Amino acid sequence: MRIATPLTAALGAALFLAVSGCAVTPTASVQKSSMKMTIGYTAIGAAYSDLYICQDKGVFRKNGLDVKLTLLNSSSQLVAALVSNSVQVGVGATTSTAAGAMNLKGVDLRYIALPINRYYLEMWGKKSVRPGDGVKGLKIGLSSPGSLGDAAVDSLVRHNGWKQGDVHKVFLKSTPAEVSALENGAVDAIVTQPPTGTKTRQKGFKKIMDFTGLPAAANAYTVKSDYLKVNRKAVAAFVKSETECLAMLHNDRAAAVASIMKHSGVDDKALAEYSYDFFDRLWARTPRVDPALVHDAFAATVAKGVGTMPKDTGIFIDNSYVDEVQKSGFIASLYR
Repeated sequence: MRIATPLTAALGAALFLAVSGCAVTPTASVQKSSMKMTIGYTAIGAAYSDLYICQDKGVFRKNGLDVKLTLLNSSSQLVAALVSNSVQVGVGATTSTAAGAMNLKGVDLRYIALPINRYYLEMWGKKSVRPGDGVKGLKIGLSSPGSLGDAAVDSLVRHNGWKQGDVHKVFLKSTPAEVSALENGAVDAIVTQPPTGTKTRQKGFKKIMDFTGLPAAANAYTVKSDYLKVNRKAVAAFVKSETECLAMLHNDRAAAVASIMKHSGVDDKALAEYSYDFFDRLWARTPRVDPALVHDAFAATVAKGVGTMPKDTGIFIDNSYVDEVQKSGFIASLYR
């Protein structure tokens, strides 16, 4: 029996909006000649520096794309945005898009690129909190059910052999709300990506741990299959841009730091540099989607009572665009 959860309810609402009276442009009517594309991302932070630098350095434009970047409030909104065609490419917690792939009939999703294969999050909190078992019993602030932070805490619990009740999740709707809750004492710790939580060190909080030791398809780029069929040239241009911008991040620290400062809402260069150094070791050179990590995302979602495990989660992956760029020698040329 399927368990109703806040995530499945949100997904159901998304489907209703997509098929009801809202004026939604059909996917097939996207103007192929203009190569316009809206890309939705789901949190403020340096994890999306590949998008920031692509936009700032004109890489999308050079590859024939007219891109608009749209910040969504949380990963739980990502499938809704894809369904309604308000974004054509989305990036956020794979556990959230997996829920949509399993629960919304007629929504066929494809993962086309994976720039980071680890949970790229930190836990910041009160100075009295100890890492390891000291996390047990804490009130941990997270943005929303199905968010990357939610999935990361679940992964930490499984990794340590804890029970779900050993940590207490407090969902606060957004990362700025997490910071406020920590500062006013409503939670003991928060889980965010740099530099959002990192900024709390200025208020006397400390880094308790990070989650980078836990593998995950944390933010796979996702499209609907019907969009993919009609817009293969645009998707190919996006994947080429993505590989080029990942190389730019690795090769041009100054440009990356400038983009982080511009888009992440920090004017402290030291914070931006901290964020860059945190992510530089995590950004892929070849953003191929790992089938095992996608399988794990589906399994973790099903374990929470959402959906039924597909026989083959590989059907949701399309690595052909990354593979084509790699075969062409383009990726190798970026690191010479």
